[in-house]
Amino acid sequence: MSLTRRLTAVLAGGALLVAAGLSGCSAPAEADVASDAGASVERKTLVLQDSTSYTQLPLRFGVEQGFFDDEGLDVEFTQVQDAVTGVATGELTLAFGPTSNYLRAAALGSPIKIVSSAFRSKGPFWLIARDGIDSIEDLKGKTINNVGAGSSMETYLVTILEENGVSRDDVTFVNAGVNDQAYGAILAGTVDASIIHQPFPSLGELEGETTTLARGWDYLPTYHTGALIASDATIADDPDLLERALRAYFTSYTYAKEHYDEYLPWLQEQLDTIDPEAVAEAIEAEDVIWDANPDVDFEAIRETQRIEIEVGNQDEYYDAEQYIDLRFIPQEFVKPFSYPETQG
Repeated sequence: MSLTRRLTAVLAGGALLVAAGLSGCSAPAEADVASDAGASVERKTLVLQDSTSYTQLPLRFGVEQGFFDDEGLDVEFTQVQDAVTGVATGELTLAFGPTSNYLRAAALGSPIKIVSSAFRSKGPFWLIARDGIDSIEDLKGKTINNVGAGSSMETYLVTILEENGVSRDDVTFVNAGVNDQAYGAILAGTVDASIIHQPFPSLGELEGETTTLARGWDYLPTYHTGALIASDATIADDPDLLERALRAYFTSYTYAKEHYDEYLPWLQEQLDTIDPEAVAEAIEAEDVIWDANPDVDFEAIRETQRIEIEVGNQDEYYDAEQYIDLRFIPQEFVKPFSYPETQG
C-alpha cells in the first residue's frame, strides 16, 4: 500500500502500523515513566548542529515531542562551519554526517570517535538530471554537481557513472552545493545534473523539471554513509550525557517513522516552500533504508574503506575499532543488520 493510501486510511479513522521491529516508545504509560525519570536525573545540556534539513528535522520533532526532556536534556542548536571541528572543540556534543569523512578525520588525528550509526546508514543519494536527459549515458560531456571532491556523495556519483560506462574524464564536476542549492543549480542551468538528497528528486519529478536517473543504495548497498560522532573529551568526562542523548535521538527517529500520520503533516509544515506531495513521496521512497539501528556493521565499514581507497579518497585501511566506540548506544534499538533489495 502506498504512503498516500496509508495516510488516507489513518485520517479516516484506521490504524497506521509501520513495522520497524522495535518496541516503540509511544504508549502513555511508558511516556509517563520516561517523564518521571527525566525529572529525577541531573539535567544536562545537549548541543547539536543547527539544521533545518529534511534528514535532521526528526530531531526537532523529537524535541517538541518531549523525548529529550524525558531524558533530562535541554537541547541547544548552534551554527558551526564544520561538524568535526565543532565536536572536537566542544562546541557540539554530537554531530551527524558521512561515516567515511568522520573515520578519516579520526584516523588523521582529530580527537573524535564514531559513537553510533545514524538513523540510517545506507546511501540516501539520488542522481537527477535536467529535463531532456533521460539516461546516465546521456551525461557524457555534461556538467554535474559532485557536492565536493572527496565527499561520500561524490563517491556514489563516480560509482554510478562508471558502472554505466561514463568516466570522470567524460564529464565536468563542479561543487554547486547541496539540497536547495543543488536543485536550484539545475533549474538555473548551471549544471546538467546533480547527486542530491530527497525531497528534491521527488519535487523535480512532480514539477517536470528533473528526471531521476539512479538511487544510491542500488549501486553501493553496503557502503556505510551515516554516523554520529562525539569528542574524546565528552566520551571520557560525560558518558552519561552520551547515553541519554543517543537514547533520545533514536527514540525521536523511531517514533517519527512509526507515526508517519503525525510526523508527515508536521514535516510538511516545516518544509512549507516545497510541494507537500513531494515531501510525502520522499518519505515513502526512502522508508526502506530508514532502519534506526544504532549498531555499526564493521564488515560494512571495511567495505566502505575499500571503496574509498578504490576511488582515491583514502590511501590505506584504518583500524576502525580504534575510532568507533559503541559503549553508549541504546541496546533497546539494536537489531540485526539488514540491507535493502536493489532495483538492479
